[in-house]
Amino acid sequence: MAMPVVTAAIITCNEVDHLRDCIASASQLADEVVVCDMESTDGSAELARELGCKVITHPRMPAPDPEARTTVIAAAAGDWILAFDPDMRISAKTARRLREIAQNDEADIVAFYLENHYFGRRCRHGHASGPGFRKFFKKSCFRPADVHIERFMRDSLSGRTLQLGREHPIQHLAYETVAECLDIHIRYARRRAEHAVLQGERASVSRMFLRPMKRFVGNYFLRKGCLDGMCGLVVSMVVSMYLFMIEAHVWSRTRELSQK
Repeated sequence: MAMPVVTAAIITCNEVDHLRDCIASASQLADEVVVCDMESTDGSAELARELGCKVITHPRMPAPDPEARTTVIAAAAGDWILAFDPDMRISAKTARRLREIAQNDEADIVAFYLENHYFGRRCRHGHASGPGFRKFFKKSCFRPADVHIERFMRDSLSGRTLQLGREHPIQHLAYETVAECLDIHIRYARRRAEHAVLQGERASVSRMFLRPMKRFVGNYFLRKGCLDGMCGLVVSMVVSMYLFMIEAHVWSRTRELSQK
């Protein structure tokens, strides 16, 4: 049986400091690396070309937007896609396991745990510590859904799913500083709010207050983010604030539209 071709599909915007190691990590598995550059000004596209990647461009977006994700997957020649970000890494052991899954047709979609690093510390609990991150899949299983960024990969894939254990995580070098963490969540909140308004949603008092409170309790207590010390507290608070900001942006934007 011929080995399926694997493409690593990476979206970047001014992340040159992460990109070299990201490409090296993905290349342990991928036969092809496609980098979708969103108008970087730090030399990201030039570095990717220098490292032998196929580079395509996409207008700058506030986040690794569903449009950019769809564009880079469409440009991939592989039978299998590793949907990767510049702050992600896989081990050689995990790369071998994914090759084995693809070779033996054990699944159509592979989901992972993330090994999250916040502010220079590995955090095992709290936000994004659970299973279900679908990052390796057959290209034929991808049908882009019109949903917001957090649900995009979940709702755009259909097929046999294999959840890998914690011994095969994706390492996620999430936020180096609190300022970066805040900036990313502010941008993501604005983008998600724009999608919500386009879908006809209106701001909700319960979503503005109850959802952030519920998310904080879930991340900090139920998922035991409290065991990760101040890192766990800061991330739990920022994620809760993110949900509040979505509703605040929806409220503000709908007011603007109603006054026109």
